[in-house]
This record gives sequence, C-alpha cells and structure tokens, in this order.
Amino acid sequence: MKYDTKKQNYNLTLFFTWDVSLALWKEKGLLQREVRYYETLAKKGIAVTFLTWGDERDLEIAKDLHKGIEVIPLYTRIPCPRNKALRVLSSLLAPWVIRDTLKASDILKTNQMWGGWCAVLGKIISKKPLIVRTGFELYHFTIQQGHGLLRRAFIRFISKITYKAADRIYLATQEDRDFVTKQFQTPKDKISIRPNWINTKFFKPMDVPEKDNHILFVGRLSEQKNLPVLIEAIAETPWTLDIVGEGELQEELEQITQNNSVSVNFLGSLPNDALPEIYNRYPVFVLPSLYEGNPKTLLEAMACGRAVLGTNVDGIKSVIQNDKTGIICNPTTQDIYQSIKLLLSDKDLRKTLGKAARIQIEETQTLEKLIDKELADYHILAKTKEHSHE
Repeated sequence: MKYDTKKQNYNLTLFFTWDVSLALWKEKGLLQREVRYYETLAKKGIAVTFLTWGDERDLEIAKDLHKGIEVIPLYTRIPCPRNKALRVLSSLLAPWVIRDTLKASDILKTNQMWGGWCAVLGKIISKKPLIVRTGFELYHFTIQQGHGLLRRAFIRFISKITYKAADRIYLATQEDRDFVTKQFQTPKDKISIRPNWINTKFFKPMDVPEKDNHILFVGRLSEQKNLPVLIEAIAETPWTLDIVGEGELQEELEQITQNNSVSVNFLGSLPNDALPEIYNRYPVFVLPSLYEGNPKTLLEAMACGRAVLGTNVDGIKSVIQNDKTGIICNPTTQDIYQSIKLLLSDKDLRKTLGKAARIQIEETQTLEKLIDKELADYHILAKTKEHSHE
C-alpha cells in the first residue's frame, strides 16, 4: 500500500474511554472538539469506527458526523447494568460481540487509558496493531489524587497490561514518558510524544474588546485545579475572576467567594466552539493547578494569543516557557497574586507573551502536524503487520 499523507485507505477503530458516549460529549460541550480530529482523518480517507459506551442516542448524534465515521454504541450490543462494577464486567463482552468489526480494522486505538482492557481483548481477538493514546497518564494522576491502595492497584494493573499490549504509545508530555518507562519498564522507542492538538484556525487572536481587570479560568472545578488559592489571591483587589466550567467543588467555591467578598462569576460549562471569543475577551488566563497532564484550556488560551499564567507543576511547566510564552509561579496565594498583578499592570508584556505563545502552539501542536504524524504511524504499523505474515 503506497503511503500518501493526503489520502489513506486504512480502517481505524477507536475505543472510547470506558462509560463515555457521544451523548456525554455533547452534554459536556466537548463533542465538536473531540470529533474534529477524527473528521479530519476521515477527510484524508481513513474509515473511522467509534466504539462508544452509548445507546440509541449516539446513533442519532452520529447522523450529523462526517460520512467517513461509523458509530457503534456498545450498549446497543451488550447489557448496561446500573451497577458500575457490573458494567465493568459486562464490558469484557464488548470485544467479542464486535469481533467482525475488529477483524476488518487495520488499526485499533484507545482514546484514553481508562477502559484499556477492552482494547487489549480486541487486539487478542483481531490480532491487529494497537495504538494506546492517553491525554494524561492515568496511574500518575491516581497517585497525585491520593486514591486508595485498591484503586491504585487496579489502575496500575490495567495500565501495565495495556502498555504491554500496545504497538505504539502516545503520551502527551516528556514527564509522562519518563514516568511510564520507569514504572512499567516500557521501551522508550515504543513511545511517541503527542501533545493535545489545537485547531489554530479556530482558536486564534480576535479583535474584540478586553474586559479590564478581569482574569479567566476554564476547567473542571476540582481539587486538582487549586481554585480556593486563586480566589484568595484576588481577595481585596479590584480584579474579577470569571470561571468557565463545572465540578464537584462549585458549592464550596461559591461559599468561599461569599465569605471573602471576592468578585467571582461562575459562568458554567460552555460549548467548545464558544471559547475562542471568550478567551480573547480576557487580558489574562490563569491555570493555578497542583498538577496537570497536557491541559487543553491552557493550549487554547495560548493559541488565542493570551497572556497566560500557570503554576510550576508537572504538565504546565513543560508547556509554558517562563517569561517567554507565559508566566510560571508557585501554586501559592502570594505568588499567584504577584504574577497576576504583574500581567495586569503591563499591557506590553501581555502582548509580547501572547504573541510568542501563539507562535509556540503553531509550531508544535496544530491539528495538521499531529494528523500527519499519526498517518505515518498507520503506514508503519500496517507494513509491520503485513511483514509478520510473510
């Protein structure tokens, strides 16, 4: 098969993250962003099959997707018990039920690590090459989040067998690569650094009015994001924090805001396609997290030419070049306060950092560059498979 990055004829089957469906993506405002990558592959001739953990609702949503994408909602083929443990057990049936689809594939791929056991079983059944893609390293996150030993042991087991079964592994950062090679004794040449992609034609600088003395946060309202410290950092200042996102800490954060008389607006979740204009209306974007993978919201803000502030932690310090494409500070109230003050008081600095941030994203993380790299991998894996049968 002749290799051509503009036109391919491979069949790709994507295993969705366990218990995630197109309907859930749509509900969370993620559908357009998550599907766009595979629509681009489909336009280049890849026949894409989504194996989702959805039901008939996913079939309705699928009608609006590119004609090169087929959707198989697995909960139309296997039971969907209400009990989570039973759903995990029933998921073991999925690869067998759709075995004909798997055998007709050229490449299998995971969307995340969670649910990787299905992809491993799929590879065993079909004997097709498997790409394991993780937007963040799940076992590392499990440790950082302080989960119990039983959950950590389960995640480690799933990660180990999935990485071992993979023919190619996509990790978002060098930090993740170092962690995986050390924890799971995975050969480095099996791993490719593939950061999250950004559609720079969509996320771009816009000529819209900025909100003076406003800062923006976009993301899930969870302990990981360190939002109480950010709220404390702007207490007794003329600044306003606008928060886009939802999560389990929202009520607690609202209470902190009321107790400290801080100017904070909770804007809720917004569709991804609404975000470029949102980013462009704020002079400063802040990500005060305690740890990250390869945060899409930070990358989107940088692509929009915003001045970004992030904390000196894994997943952020590998993205922001301090004092060049953004500002890095410690995840403390005082350091965050001082860094916001610096950025809001210096328009020229914001402009310089934002311009450099945009260039960095264009050079490293565009949709087009990452698509071409993945197509090259399809060719290599398919050829390797052909040679193994000669």
